[in-house]
Amino acid sequence: MNKYSEFKVRPIGSVLTEAKKEVQESRAGRTRVLKTRWKSVNKMLLGGFYFGQTYLIAGASGHGKSYLVNMLLRDFANASINGTLPFQFKILHFGFEMSASAEILRRITSMTGISYTKLLSVENKLSDEQFESVEKSLVNLRNEEIYFVETPGSRFQIYETIKAFKAKFPDHELVVSVDHMLLVTPEPGEDEIQLQAEVSKLFIQIRKEFHTMNLLVSQLNDKIEGENRRDPSKPSLHYPTKTDLHGSKQGYQAADCVLVIHCPELLNLEYYGKENFPTRGLVALHQIKQRHGIAGFTLMRNNLESGTFEDWERPVISYSIP
Repeated sequence: MNKYSEFKVRPIGSVLTEAKKEVQESRAGRTRVLKTRWKSVNKMLLGGFYFGQTYLIAGASGHGKSYLVNMLLRDFANASINGTLPFQFKILHFGFEMSASAEILRRITSMTGISYTKLLSVENKLSDEQFESVEKSLVNLRNEEIYFVETPGSRFQIYETIKAFKAKFPDHELVVSVDHMLLVTPEPGEDEIQLQAEVSKLFIQIRKEFHTMNLLVSQLNDKIEGENRRDPSKPSLHYPTKTDLHGSKQGYQAADCVLVIHCPELLNLEYYGKENFPTRGLVALHQIKQRHGIAGFTLMRNNLESGTFEDWERPVISYSIP
C-alpha cells in the first residue's frame, strides 16, 4: 500500500479567483497587515508586516535583533498604531534566548524610560513614583494578546504547539515569532546549517497551512566584521548582503522578506555607506530580499534614554543587491 498521499491540485480558475480577491481586499483597505511605529519601515515593507508571509530578521550579536522583534510585537498589539482592525489576532512567541519576564522588563523600559539596570538595581532602588509607573505599565500590558513559550524544543514540537494553538483559536490570525532559530533543539546528527534549513522549510509549511505571519530571528556570520568590510574607502561594502547570513541559502530562500538590522557604530565606522551617514546612534534596517518589492534600507536612531528606536526622518533608500 502506498504510504504517500497525492498532492492537492488546483485549477487555474480557483487561483485567479483568489488573486482577484487579494487585489479587492487591498483596494478596500482590508488587507491583513500590521503596522509599526516607524513610518519609514512601513513604507519599505509596502504598508507593514503581512499575514501569510515569513520574515527573516538577522543581525550580528549585540546589534539589536531581539530588541527589534520585541518592539515589533508590542507595536502589533498597540491599538494607537494599528487602530481597530477588521480581524482578530494573537501572538505566539517562542522566546528561547531570554525569559518571558526579561522580555517584559525590556518593554517596561521603553514604556517608562527607566533603564533595565535601574529596574533591577538593589543599590539604586526605584522611587515610589517610578514603581507606580512600572505598575501602570504592567496593567496596560495585561491586555495584550501575546503568549510565551520559554522552553526550547525541536521543530516538531514547535509545529505541534502552533497547530494546537491555532485549533484553540480558529477565528484568530496568528503571529509566530522565534527568537532565535539556532536555539531550536536539533535532531541527532544535525549541525547548525542543517537545523536552520529544516526550520526554514518547516515555516514554509506553517505559513501555508495556518496563514501565519512568521518572524524568525537569525544570525549574521563574521564576514561583515572583516577589515575589508569596515574600510572607509569602500563604502559599498558596508552594507550586509545574502552571504552575510549564517547558513545563507536556506533561510534566505524560505523567507518572503529578509531584514538585517545593522549598527555600524559598533564596527568602529564613523560614516556609513555611499551617503556617508554619521554612525553615532545609527541603526540601519536593510531589506535584502522582498518578494513583492525591491531591496533597500531605512534608518533609525537608537534612543538609549528611552530604550527605543526612532525614525531617522530620512527616505527609504533603494539599491540593487549584487
